Amino acid sequence: MALSDDPGLQAALAESRQQAREATASLKQLAAHLGAERDKFKAESARRMQEMQGQARRGELGPDQERLQRRVDAGETSWRDIASGVDEDPSAEVARVHLSTNLTALREELEDDEAFQEANAAARAQQEQADPEH
Repeated sequence: MALSDDPGLQAALAESRQQAREATASLKQLAAHLGAERDKFKAESARRMQEMQGQARRGELGPDQERLQRRVDAGETSWRDIASGVDEDPSAEVARVHLSTNLTALREELEDDEAFQEANAAARAQQEQADPEH
């Protein structure tokens, strides 16, 4: 009897193919979910950015933020230049200090957030399963 005729091997091959289909379906479902979550995050981020820009224009975030927003609106600078340090205006420097402080606080908060750590570990495990070389 040829190996290809062995019922045990045929069953194992069929089971392996089924597991591969299930894993592929699971990864596709996860990718769709992550894509939807990313899209929601982007939309919410854009909404928050517009809200903050409006507050800055109205002076609600202080004179430095109002000045920065006016400069961005006038095309004199960009938020990327402000964040990267290309913009050396004193108001940009103040904004970078605030950004650094806020990012540090956020990192520390997330390090202590068990739900975030569990979700992060699960996402990394899924990513490693999908692409074990990285």
